[in-house]
Amino acid sequence: MNNYALYYPTIEFADYQWLWSAALLWDRVYRIVPLGYKPQDPPNILALMETGEIGIPIHPDEYAPDIAKEFIARLESGEWNAAPLTGEISDEYKRLHTDKVDVLLRDMIIARGAGSKQGEWLHVPTDFAAHYMMFLANAIAERNNLQMLSDSAPAWTGATYFKFDGGVEDCPRDEYSHQLATLVVKDFLPSDILSIRPADILSFRTKYRAERQRFLSSMQRWAKCLSDCEDERILQDIIQDMKKDIESSLKDFRGSLSTLNVITMTGLKSLTFPVATKIASVIGGKDLDPSTLMIVTGLGAALGLVSGLSDWNQKKKKLTKECDYSYLMHMRGQWKGTAMYGKDYNYYLSREMEEFIND
Repeated sequence: MNNYALYYPTIEFADYQWLWSAALLWDRVYRIVPLGYKPQDPPNILALMETGEIGIPIHPDEYAPDIAKEFIARLESGEWNAAPLTGEISDEYKRLHTDKVDVLLRDMIIARGAGSKQGEWLHVPTDFAAHYMMFLANAIAERNNLQMLSDSAPAWTGATYFKFDGGVEDCPRDEYSHQLATLVVKDFLPSDILSIRPADILSFRTKYRAERQRFLSSMQRWAKCLSDCEDERILQDIIQDMKKDIESSLKDFRGSLSTLNVITMTGLKSLTFPVATKIASVIGGKDLDPSTLMIVTGLGAALGLVSGLSDWNQKKKKLTKECDYSYLMHMRGQWKGTAMYGKDYNYYLSREMEEFIND
């Protein structure tokens, strides 16, 4: 599996601290840039991009017409039952629900130009432009074997819904054969990362390529092992081996960061993947509780549940690809107090998905 990622949902990078962090990990970071559009990147971003490995443009123009037709056909079919996809967003709704996933996404996309300046290549109603961007990014990632990478929980929520073909349910349920799980790692990034010069980031990328790749590959490999497991006894063996491997790769990666004079660490990185319900009952408890976060290693790795997956057995052959994983990175370091509802990080992700589907 490669370490190539597609950034979404905006053209310009919205969070520079996040971008510096992504540059420490992925070999190449692509983004969707319409042909003829010049991203408004400041000098420090241009310096980080000078080797041609960060911010690589993918022109959507050759993909957009066919993908837009598919998107509109699916909207009209009623197959997708997520609330933001069932009607337009009224001005009154936006005023009342400024924190809702659909409102945040719409405002984010349009603020960055995708719904206005670049409207000619969207080919979809403006009300659905933000969600089309998620659908478009997912389609481009699948066709090019790229990992999905975002700094926005609402964007991650929408893209994950499309990644599993709308088969994501609002919460884990034992009547489904599979559930959507997450593997989370914390404290793997420098707290003061923006103080590191672009030139030093680029030097680090070259010198510690093996450590970067091992850390990412470790998460991907164990996510696949967990996804393929259906026996609780074998799961215990997987968790023990995963603990050793992730701890070792995380320790090596953190050690390599010492060359950047890093003092403290922060950051949360999550990777989502399907697991059998029998396995999910171990991860989230017998009640499949998404507020439960199973701490796997003392260095900072955990497993949790996000949502249910309906009809996964029927869709598995169609959807199983190397790029089945979607990543979300937050520049915070605690399991608890990370977001709303006073619950832990995993519960926050679950609530984001539930809101997207129901509210």
